[in-house]
Formats: sequence, structure tokens, C-alpha cells
Amino acid sequence: MRTVTVLLLAGALAAGCKKKPAEGVENATGAPASTAAADALWALAPEGASIAIVASPRALAMAEHAWLDIRVLLAAAPELAPINAMLGTELQEMFGKPDLALADLGLTSTKGGGFFVTPGGGGIAVIPVGDRDKFLAAAHGTKGNDADTVGKATCKTLQGAYICASSADVFAKIGKGRPQSKLDAVGARGDLEIVANVPLPGGAGGAAAVIQLARGMVTARAVISGLPPALTSRFTSTQIKPRTEGDKTAGFGVLNLAPLLTSLPPVPLVGGVTLADLSGSLGGPVTLHIPAGSPAIDLRIPVKDPKPAATLIEHCVEIPPLAAAGATFSDGACHVTLPSIGIAVDLWVDGQEIRIGNKGGGPAGAAVPMTAFGAELAKTDAAFAFWGRGTLYGQALGEMPKLPSVPVEALMAIRGFSLLSELGGAVRVDGDKVRIAISLRTLWSNPDDVVAKITAISPQAFFDGKAGSAAKAVADGAPSSPFAADYRAGTSGLMAPMSVVGMLGAVAVPAFMDYMKRGKSTEASLMLLRIAKSAKAYYAENGGVFPSGATELTPSISCCQGAGGKCPPGGTAWGQPLWRALDFAIDEPTRFQYRAHGDGKTLEVEAIGDLDCDGTPITYRMRATGTGGPPEVTFEEPPPNTD
Repeated sequence: MRTVTVLLLAGALAAGCKKKPAEGVENATGAPASTAAADALWALAPEGASIAIVASPRALAMAEHAWLDIRVLLAAAPELAPINAMLGTELQEMFGKPDLALADLGLTSTKGGGFFVTPGGGGIAVIPVGDRDKFLAAAHGTKGNDADTVGKATCKTLQGAYICASSADVFAKIGKGRPQSKLDAVGARGDLEIVANVPLPGGAGGAAAVIQLARGMVTARAVISGLPPALTSRFTSTQIKPRTEGDKTAGFGVLNLAPLLTSLPPVPLVGGVTLADLSGSLGGPVTLHIPAGSPAIDLRIPVKDPKPAATLIEHCVEIPPLAAAGATFSDGACHVTLPSIGIAVDLWVDGQEIRIGNKGGGPAGAAVPMTAFGAELAKTDAAFAFWGRGTLYGQALGEMPKLPSVPVEALMAIRGFSLLSELGGAVRVDGDKVRIAISLRTLWSNPDDVVAKITAISPQAFFDGKAGSAAKAVADGAPSSPFAADYRAGTSGLMAPMSVVGMLGAVAVPAFMDYMKRGKSTEASLMLLRIAKSAKAYYAENGGVFPSGATELTPSISCCQGAGGKCPPGGTAWGQPLWRALDFAIDEPTRFQYRAHGDGKTLEVEAIGDLDCDGTPITYRMRATGTGGPPEVTFEEPPPNTD
């Protein structure tokens, strides 16, 4: 859970923040108004720094405000209550209070921070200390006359900055390095700036990145240099601009598949066509265009030879995934309805292109001006690019399934996707350099009152068919807000970026839920190991017998009735004879209840808990058996995914 806490703190940069940026820069991209604070931090870089990170005061202030916005959302959304409770408990354990601000750690957002690594693993950290005594208390450091000690680091104030160094000799190197020169290759400055020397096959490379912040928006720009020609040459000659229709575009994508599909095996498909035939027929980058305000797509794949694709389309009813979706073939096109989202599309060959869309001609699209980042990508020749804007509250792509009850994981996923307003990125190859730009904009890019009204719409409203009308009222009431434009752009524009987010989410969300459960279940494993150790000691000291007797569930109160889903301490219940014989007690809140039974020859202990309080408990068991020699101890865990 502590890793999750750190990730939430880092992810605050990509969430909303109430700190108002300079006039006219909402949803804009570009350098911060001033780089003076960052330049002062770069001036402290030690000689030989191989990794360098600098965060301006503005970056820290915006991240803190964003963190507070995230906590407000977690507290207000019922489906996020378990995460909020666990986060509060973890913060309480880590910092002594259920919430966190920079001032609680003796830090301030009026100063910037930096981190520089030198060869050998040493380096310095420039820490934005606002209250030295409070910082040292939080860091468990020791105050000195000339220097402080924090762990193994020595800390002192130099050139107006509080600097901690891995060793005293590093102080002499401060100000003698110039890693920031690599930022020149990026061609931009940011609120957070990163430079690294990256070892690559055949020689040294370098990487530099800047992260630019606006209200509810994060834009990252990076350059990786020194890449081998064998990698870059595949894409240099095939970079193109995305296909767009100006302000009638809600999303687009471009990707050259040919270099990625070379030497595919001749696996049979249908109609005598093989996988190698199809990949060998591709003639250029795939382009995708999504019109604003309409659930439609226009995907085009250039081909050198249209025959393999035409044959496959003619036999599309024999392709299992398409057949399962009810595909039919007529008038030279395969007609199919995309599962889940309910969009009807046609697949056909038009000259030297495979087309996926509406053969009869799709809607022209509504007029919604592109955002600054979308317009930037639309003008960029790229080996790979995608962009989309809109809102999940826009026109529905299909009816939501009617469920007797909606799983909390589904409500959490709806809540997460509903915060997304824009996502785009591009990769461009420039000689031996790869240039990357990516931007994420969230619901928090809107005025506070719009954010409050939209987040008040429950994810359940999507399944009840009420979310769209509620969102329309908000958009109509704030016609000049970013949300109003996103609402007009609709939902389909997000399909391009959501496909990327969806792939990440398919891995990340289950992993996150499993991580939380595994983190909680660790308690049971550790406690049963502790009891097993005590049981072995008792067995050895008492002539080869285990203690006899039985206990009640301890603690006696269900953990789901306690604060944060934890049982209160068991108190005197741990005084039951069998617990005393095993010298076992827990004097802090637990996520499991424990009970034991012994008859001298065997001892069995159970740890029982309902980690997500859904009425389905799981049980961990330890069983010790006397053998005449050393006792045998076995452990039993619940089946995977049973809680």
C-alpha cells in the first residue's frame, strides 16, 4: 500500500489543481512563464551528474493542490471510499495523520527541489525546506551547528538552498556540472525537468525530458539520442502527418505497421490467404480519423496489392471473431457491429486502401475547435501518433448492460474514465534521435464549479441512463468551459486514446486490486508463521506435545465493523489460555480475526478476514502435527481471487 501512496502522490501532477496558472495558458502547451527558479537549481548541479531532476516551486505547488483535489474526490465518491479509507490509514501509519501537506513535513512550495546522481551512486538532493526543525523531525534527522544528519547523508545550507549530500566530498563538486545543456535538444522548458545519460548498445546515449503543467493538464516532451540506425532507419522514411478534418476532428491516429510486421509466418487465414500474404501487401501507414460529435470511425490501410485483403473481406463470415459479432457480406463489403460499443462498421477495399467505416459515407462531424496540443500533433510528421478529446458523458456509444448490481470495480473504472478529457502522443524519428511528446488533460482543467457538478454525477447514473442528460445541463450552463467543448466533441473521439488507456487499465486495475489484497493478506501469513514458531518451541519444551484447548475468534468484533476495515485490538481476549501458551497477542488493529484449537497431538490456527467487506471471507490456516521428532507444519491459503 505504501507504493500505492507514493504513486498517488506522483500521479497528482496529472490531476486537477486549483492553483490558477498565468492568464491565457489554460489547456495550452509550452514553456513556463519564467525559468529563473529552475535555472537557479540547475546551477547547483554537481560535477559528473549522470541523472538530474529539477522541480520548480510552481511544480510543487501545483502537485500539492492536485493532491488535495484527489483527496476531495476520494472522500466524496462512495465507490472510492475503500481506497480513501486505506489511504488515510496508510498516511496515519507513515506520517501520524490521515492527510498530508508539504508543511506537515517541514517543506514549502515557495522553493524548488532537485536530485542529482553522481557516478558510484552518490549525489545530492536539494530539498525545499521551509521549517528546518519540522523537516528533521519528519525525516528522523539530527540537527547540528554547521550541518545536519539525515540517515547517512550530511545536510547543510549553501547558496540559499538546503542540500543533503551522500558524502562530505560531494559538496566540493556542487555547481561544477552542466547536465542541463542536454535540455537544448528538447527545444522547450518545463516545470519539471529531467536529464539522464543512458548506456546504449554501441555507445553512450542521452535522454532529456521536460514536463509542462497547466490547470488539470500535463504535457511531457522528451528526446532520446544515440539510438542505433538499425532501429531508427525503419521509421525515418515513413513518417507522415495524421489525417484530420480541421475543427470537425475529435480524434486521429497514424501508425506504420509494415516495419513491425516483417517476416510473419505463412499461417493460413481464410480463402487461401496467409498471414504473410496480408502483411506483405501493406503499403504504408494506417490512419484513423474520428469525427466530432458522432459515433463513427474512418480507418484506412494502404496496400500495395489489394487482393489478399479483398479475399479476406469476402470471406469475413468465416473469420471467428467477425462471425461471433454477426458479420455479413454484401455489395463488396463486410458489415459488422463492434462488440460492447455498438457501432456498425463496414470493411471494404477501395482502390489501394482497406477501408473500415461507413461505406455509404459517414457524418461530417460537428464543429469543435481542436485543442492546442491536438493542433500541434496534427501538423507533425510522425512514425506514430494518436490523439483524442471528448468526455465519457457525451453521446452514448451503446446501451450499458442491465445488471442486478454493478461491481465496485466497474464503478471505479467508469469514475476513472470519466475524468479523462484528452490524451495524445507522438513519436518522431530525427536522425539518431527519437522525439516524444505526450499530453494528458483531465476534468480538472475546468472551473471549480463545473468540476464539482460533474463529479457529483454518480457512475451508477451511466447504467441508469441518466448521466448524459445531467452532463448536458452542466455543459449548457457553462458554454465557454472546456467541458462544454468536450461534450460537443462527444465520446467517440476518446476511442483512440482510450484504447491505449484500456490496454494499460486491463493490466493495471486488476494488478492494483490484487496488490491491495495481497498487501492486506500479508498480515495473516506473517502472524501464522509467528504462531508456528511459538508452537514448535512449546512442542520442544513440553515433551513433544502441543498446548490443548480452543479459543474464540480474536478479536471478537468483525474487522468490517472497525475503522478502515480493521478489527480493533483484541485486548484481554488474547489472555485466553491457548493464546497465552503460544505467547501470542496483537496489540494493534488487524485485518484478520484469529482462532486456534489444539489437542496435544495437533494444533490448528485460522486467520479469517473479509478484505473488501463484501460478505465473502477468506481463511488462512496453519496446521502443526506431532511426529515423535520435529513437528510437521503446513500452511493453507485461500484459492486465488476468492475475495
